[in-house]
Amino acid sequence: MINHISIGVHNPEKVANVLAELWNGYAYPFPPSPGSFIVFADDNRGSLVEVTPINTVLVPGEGLPSEENFDINTPTGEHEAKFVSSDFSPKFVATHLNINTNLSEAEIKTIAERAGWRCFTANREGGLFQLIEFWIEDRFLLEVNTPEMTAMYVGMAKPENWANLVQMPFEPKPQVPNNLNLIG
Repeated sequence: MINHISIGVHNPEKVANVLAELWNGYAYPFPPSPGSFIVFADDNRGSLVEVTPINTVLVPGEGLPSEENFDINTPTGEHEAKFVSSDFSPKFVATHLNINTNLSEAEIKTIAERAGWRCFTANREGGLFQLIEFWIEDRFLLEVNTPEMTAMYVGMAKPENWANLVQMPFEPKPQVPNNLNLIG
């Protein structure tokens, strides 16, 4: 299960509002990182995107908390990761995000056009599955799936299918209860 991701952008508020529109969700300020916003998919799964200024990085805290008598009330603030402003702002990154939406292709493309961002329908691996490349600020790849695209993706995104695609053996693992889910 993927619960949330942080992405760095030039205009966090605009990007957060666009993501909220794609999800029919909500965007709010995100105080742990000044100038940032958090987007809630409101999907009853806890799916979130934290949208930070492009030059924000996460750094580890100092030391480790004592494990003796550790419980939910043990203070850990000084040990936790912190959002810090950096001098580095990458133009492009390898990180990208794939989300599901209930919107149609036309609605998604209208949102991208209104934002002024590159957007088109892509047929991955010669038609293995389809998604919409929605380039946030023309620099961060957001892959957006309509309901039909989500069904195709879920049908494809299985380890046995990938093993077959890369011509490797597949060994099924014992089944355990699965209550994990995907963002979106």
